[in-house]
Amino acid sequence: MRKDLPEVALQATCNGLIYDWSYQFLTPEAVEEYANKRLPKNFDEARKQLLNGTYLNISENREVSHVLARGRHSVLNDGDHSKFAKIARKLRSGQWLGSTGKPIQHVVNIGVGGSDLGPLMASFALKEFATDIQKHHLETHFVSSMDGGQLYAVLPVVDPETTVFIITSKSFGTIDTFANVDTVKIWAQEGLQKHEKTLQDWMEHHVIGISANTQKMTDYGIPPAHQLTFPESIGGRFSMWSAIGLAIATSCGVQVFQRMLEGARMMDEHFATQKPSENIPLLMALLGIYNREERHINNLAVLPYDGRFRHLPSYLQQLDMESNGKQYTADGQALNQPTGPIIWGGFGPNGQHAFFQHLHQGYDSFTADFVVVLHRDTKRFSDNVTNSLKSQQHLSVANCLAHRRLMAVGQSSDNPANHYPGGHPNSLFALKELTPESFGAIIAAYEHKVFTQGVVWGLNSFDQPGVELGKEIAKDTYKAVLDKKLGENSNVLFDASTDALIQWVHD
Repeated sequence: MRKDLPEVALQATCNGLIYDWSYQFLTPEAVEEYANKRLPKNFDEARKQLLNGTYLNISENREVSHVLARGRHSVLNDGDHSKFAKIARKLRSGQWLGSTGKPIQHVVNIGVGGSDLGPLMASFALKEFATDIQKHHLETHFVSSMDGGQLYAVLPVVDPETTVFIITSKSFGTIDTFANVDTVKIWAQEGLQKHEKTLQDWMEHHVIGISANTQKMTDYGIPPAHQLTFPESIGGRFSMWSAIGLAIATSCGVQVFQRMLEGARMMDEHFATQKPSENIPLLMALLGIYNREERHINNLAVLPYDGRFRHLPSYLQQLDMESNGKQYTADGQALNQPTGPIIWGGFGPNGQHAFFQHLHQGYDSFTADFVVVLHRDTKRFSDNVTNSLKSQQHLSVANCLAHRRLMAVGQSSDNPANHYPGGHPNSLFALKELTPESFGAIIAAYEHKVFTQGVVWGLNSFDQPGVELGKEIAKDTYKAVLDKKLGENSNVLFDASTDALIQWVHD
């Protein structure tokens, strides 16, 4: 693979966000030529439809409208008077009282997939930017796993009297989510019985529902005043901009949530107007397609060098792999070419002490996206501590730049232990500072990259039927796990391995 580098840095910019693709071993002219070759004739129209909310999710026969959620259909369109803003501010101010009259001190977001990964990532990344710092302390927690492991950790640190649970589910029927909710109901009833409070009291004071299905929330017993909705046309993995983002607002404040939406809108405008060699999402998409098809690289490592982006790799796994991990076109025809890559990664500074050895001197090909924040505002500390933290930030920047360069150019040596093959194409997102705006912009860029690649490959990036068969099989398996007569009178038999393991559950 070629390892020659350009004489000038190859960078595209958008409002303080820098996308450096100098280590992709391609020229701007080559990218423009590749764009002409790979972008279909209908791409401009498809992009226009996405941005105005009329692109059709053909398999579900509905339009795709998540971009509008950060624009004219925002949950904050009514500003401070919006239901979303009122709920978030009431919780953050300490004015939301539980069933026994105590202020709410904890919020637990119960959801899975898009109802968890985006809100969790954004809340963690942006918490320090809250400007409406409240005298009342409010802590937001996240629970997603069906095994109850996260509840096991959260329930001992919260109190039924002072905790609100946000049930987030587009369908309001996700089995993983309601397995957690069922356990919480038992825990809450036991905790409130001594105060002679009923399950209805708990529902009226301690539960918020967020869904596209209003009727199911009502049937479940959630008061209309505590219901937030979003359209069916917003897919789960694209939903953090909608009411699903309530946990972001409870963690960081409504103003921070609004600024995040504004940053995403900046990227939407950039995506709509810039030519391919200066268009960040288009560059990301085209370079990714080139690496997948021409270089036959099947994986992308996401390596953030700022701890606030710690949850980015997990978020992008869902965004990319659930959207474009498919062997069939939007109209159901089989494909005989690779599509979306495997997305993996981890926090870069820690990865240096774990998996970077393989990246530098292993046999496998990969491409990588690095993310680095060049400066960090640390006004909350003394001058001496601030200067030390700045030095640490610069140390992280230096390591990021060094490792990405070494992965690209390598280092030759006759001694195998000192030989670094290099040749691994990679890109870098450099943020002058992490702000809610730059965070929103970078996430929107990845969304548009995934959309563009889906259009090029002829996929529907907005459905996800691939897990359904596993879920159906799991239903029968669950019955067998509960049936202690497996192998005797049960009608459900699988294979020697599965049956033996189920028997271990019974023993």
